[in-house]
Amino acid sequence: MSAPEGKEMTIEIPMEEGEPLGATPNDKMIVTKVQAGTVSEGKLKIGDQILRVNDTVIKDTHHFFALLRFAPPCARLAIFRDEKKAEELASRVHIPADRERNITRRDGFSYELVKMTWKAGGPKLGLGIKHFQNRVLVSKTDPASISAECLKIGDHIVDINGQPVTDKDVARGILVKGLQAHGEVTMVIERPETMEAKHWTSRALTVQAVQPPSVQMNSDVRDIAQKERARLAAKVGKYTSQELKSILGGQKKAAAVAIDDRQFGHVIASDNEGKNLRAVKK
Repeated sequence: MSAPEGKEMTIEIPMEEGEPLGATPNDKMIVTKVQAGTVSEGKLKIGDQILRVNDTVIKDTHHFFALLRFAPPCARLAIFRDEKKAEELASRVHIPADRERNITRRDGFSYELVKMTWKAGGPKLGLGIKHFQNRVLVSKTDPASISAECLKIGDHIVDINGQPVTDKDVARGILVKGLQAHGEVTMVIERPETMEAKHWTSRALTVQAVQPPSVQMNSDVRDIAQKERARLAAKVGKYTSQELKSILGGQKKAAAVAIDDRQFGHVIASDNEGKNLRAVKK
C-alpha cells in the first residue's frame, strides 16, 4: 500500500480573543469552507485536515472550537494537506453563480456540486429518495452503484442540471432522462456536517409520509370542530338510506333556476357557548 500523498505542517494564525476563525470543518475535521476577510484566509485551504490546536489533539468539532477559545493570541494548527485532494474538493464546493441562486444556505451544512456518470451495461443507479418539507433527500445508496460514488444517505438534492427539485418523482424523472440522454448529470447537494444537522436529517428520513398539520388548531377551535362533527353525525343518523341517496342519481329532468335575494344566517357554533359576553366601551 502506497503512503498517502500530502504532508503534515503547522500553520500559525494570530487571532484576538473572541475573534472567529472563519474556517468551517466537517466531522472529520476537513475544512470545507474558508470565509473571505477572516484570519483563516490565506492560511487554511479547503481540504486541509486539522489535527491539533496548540499541540492538543482534537477529538471532534465541539472540542476544536472549545480549544480555539483559549488559543489567542496565536492559534498554532497542525494540519495535513493533500494538494491534489484539496483541488478536487475545492472544485466541488465552488458552485457557479447561476446555481448558487437555488441554494438557501443553512448553518451546519456543506454544499457541493457533484457529477454522476452512467454507461449502458455499467453499475446500476441504486438510488433511494424521499421528499420532506419540499426537500428531496437521499434515503438509500446501494453498494457498488453510481449513486454511492457521489452521494451519501442524508444528502439533500437541491438541483439537477440547474433545475431545482422539491419532489422525489420529478427529481427521479429528470435524473433518469439526463443519464439516458447524456450519460451524466450534475447536482448541487446540501450535506449535513454538524451533529445538529445530522440529527435533523435523521429525523427527516424517519418521519412518516403522512404527517399531522404543521399548524395546530387552538383548543377552542378543536372543541367547536368536535361538537360540529358530533352534531352532523347525529343528524345523518336520523335519515333513511333513501333520503341520503346521492343527488347524482336523482331526476334527470333539468330543474328551473330561481334567484332569491333574501339573506339568511345560521350560527353553527361559537367559542363563547355557556359564557356571558362582556360589554365593551363605545
